Amino acid sequence: MNPNQTISETLVAFVLLLVISVTTTPATTRYVDLNSASPTSPYTSWPTAATNIQDAVDVATNGETVLVTNGVYATGGQKWFDSGTNRVTVTNSLILQSVNGPSVTVIQGNHGSETNAARCALLTTSAVLSGFTLTNGQSGIGNYPQGGGVYCYSLSAIISNCVLVGNLANDSGGGAYRGDVGKLYPQSKFRDEQRRRCIQCHAC
Repeated sequence: MNPNQTISETLVAFVLLLVISVTTTPATTRYVDLNSASPTSPYTSWPTAATNIQDAVDVATNGETVLVTNGVYATGGQKWFDSGTNRVTVTNSLILQSVNGPSVTVIQGNHGSETNAARCALLTTSAVLSGFTLTNGQSGIGNYPQGGGVYCYSLSAIISNCVLVGNLANDSGGGAYRGDVGKLYPQSKFRDEQRRRCIQCHAC
C-alpha cells in the first residue's frame, strides 16, 4: 500500500467529516427576558437572557433566532445615522420572534422631536420580525423619515403576526415602510397609524 495515498485518503475523509459536521450544526438561539436576573452575553439560555432586545440581536449572526418572552421593551436600541433611534436595529438576516405573541410582547418606541424620536424596529434584507406589538414609534428626521413602527430596507424583510398601533412617520408609512407584511403567519394588523399606515409593503 502506498503510504502517501493512505495519508491523502485520510485527509480527504477528515475534510468531508468536518464539512458535514459544520453544515449540520443547528443555528444558535439567543434569548431575551425583561426580568432576567443574570444577563450574560452571548445570551444562549433563559437563565442568561438579555434584558433588552438589542443586546441579543447585536451578538446574533445570519440564520440565527432571537426569542423574546413577555414584556414591554421600551429601552435599549441603536441610533441610526442622523435619523433618531431604533428600539431594535436588525442588521443581519435572522429571525426575531416572541414566545407568546403580540398580546403580551411589546416593542415600544418614543414620540419625540427630531433625533429624540425612536422607531420601534428597523430590518435589513431577509430579516424576520414575528409576534410583537409595535407601538408609540416615530421615525426620525434626515435620511430615514419613513416608517414609524418599522422601516424595512427591502420587500424581502418580513413582518408577521404583529400588531402596529399608534405609530407616527415624519414622512410616509406611519406603521411600516417597505417589507412583506403577513407573509408567513396570520396577517399583521394596523391601528391608529398617523400618515399612511403602510408604504411599499406586500399584503397590507
